[in-house]
Amino acid sequence: MNKSKRLNYAETRDRIERSHSLVTGGPLGTIQINLLIKYNGWLLHEFLGKTLQEFNLSTAGYITMHLINSAPDQIANPSDLTVCTGETRANMTRISDELVERGLLRRVTNEHDRRRVDLSLTDEGHALLKQVVPHARARGKAIYGVFDDEELAMFEKLLLKLLRSLELRVAGQ
Repeated sequence: MNKSKRLNYAETRDRIERSHSLVTGGPLGTIQINLLIKYNGWLLHEFLGKTLQEFNLSTAGYITMHLINSAPDQIANPSDLTVCTGETRANMTRISDELVERGLLRRVTNEHDRRRVDLSLTDEGHALLKQVVPHARARGKAIYGVFDDEELAMFEKLLLKLLRSLELRVAGQ
């Protein structure tokens, strides 16, 4: 989404509330929760992006590197990465090309199917993750510092409960 054109939360909520009232004659109800989640998601994504900018790394590149690092034998296939990241094949190719060009990933021939090319982290890739992760965690801790330990535990519990509900309903469509 073009951030420069996005309305702030209050403006968007007011406009949707007016429309919703015209259609239903009633209040927003849970629609407001949907808006809050959407806006928080946008802002969290932007915050992580700004954190990673310092390391010349995109959010998708960072997540890709973590998925490869956590894969069996620390090798992953780009097609599998598209499923895990939600990126398109074309975008995963672009992300992989950039990370290979920077020396953070290398392409390796799949040992079971020589037609397939997989990806693995280079030593430079591992070193960058070791640099970025503590920095990203510290910045993330600052965001969630507005919650005490009990609130944070409840927040996580509620988000997981919502996730399970959504997964059931989306899968059952």
